[in-house]
Amino acid sequence: MNGKRRESRGEGYAAIQAALLLGLAVAPGLERRPATRTPLTRAGTLLLLTGAAFGLWGGRSLGRNLTPLPIPKAGATLTESGAYRYARHPIYGGLLLAATGWSLRRQSVAALLLTAGLAALFMAKSRFEEEALTQRFAGYPAYQRRVRRFLPGVW
Repeated sequence: MNGKRRESRGEGYAAIQAALLLGLAVAPGLERRPATRTPLTRAGTLLLLTGAAFGLWGGRSLGRNLTPLPIPKAGATLTESGAYRYARHPIYGGLLLAATGWSLRRQSVAALLLTAGLAALFMAKSRFEEEALTQRFAGYPAYQRRVRRFLPGVW
């Protein structure tokens, strides 16, 4: 290994994210059968669908630049269009909305706690990612000032 330490591309963040999402999928809830229709489950469904749509739009907007790692691919370009016009990290924002919706539909405290862990992870992962983006793209700091981190007009 030539005595050089390999630079991290954020693989640890991706591994923790995968573990949290798996935990959300299997977290115990009050209902195992399809949830009854209550205001809580309706709100959960709305958040789940909205988050999924926003996250998928973010992935589509990235196109060839899409990677599970927080460090941009070699040759990547700065994306400021599509979902990235409204949020710097729409995939993370979409996943957070969807996870919150899933937790409400399942009426699961465990899933809500995992969602909080996912939010903390995405804060750290996005900071790591934004350091790399700032180094790679001269226009990134101006973009950061214009556009919210995860959700348009909210966060």
